Amino acid sequence: MSQQPILSAPDQTELLDLGGHTAIHRIKSEDTNSVFSVLEMIVQPGEGADVHTHSNEDELVHVLEGEVEVTLGDQTMTAPAGVVALLPRGIPHGYRNKGATVCRIMDVILPGGADRFFAGLSELIASNNASPENLQKLMREFGVR
Repeated sequence: MSQQPILSAPDQTELLDLGGHTAIHRIKSEDTNSVFSVLEMIVQPGEGADVHTHSNEDELVHVLEGEVEVTLGDQTMTAPAGVVALLPRGIPHGYRNKGATVCRIMDVILPGGADRFFAGLSELIASNNASPENLQKLMREFGVR
């Protein structure tokens, strides 16, 4: 089956509450035959993602607006708007918006599938079921450590 064109218009996207920041589900895995997915992260000042590792996916990240402090393996650096980074699977990484303004990050995940992790996290938060046990179960299901 060949890939059909996809247009991700702002009024046709799903918003995912990730607790501290929002993900705009730009392109879903199910629409790309699980080849990739695209999320746009809207990160409030002081918020971000703790250091974690993906077992199954590589990420291509582009800082669109703002500035984040990024941890890649044993390095910590500042990534201003315009920076693009490839985060290979198995490399610990995380980020934090250290600025005073909202930060926007485009996250392309290869292969597809990890976007369902973010959808599941959003569901846990929305239903007040984001207990440490439920979060660990979700992480194990998607190979996140």
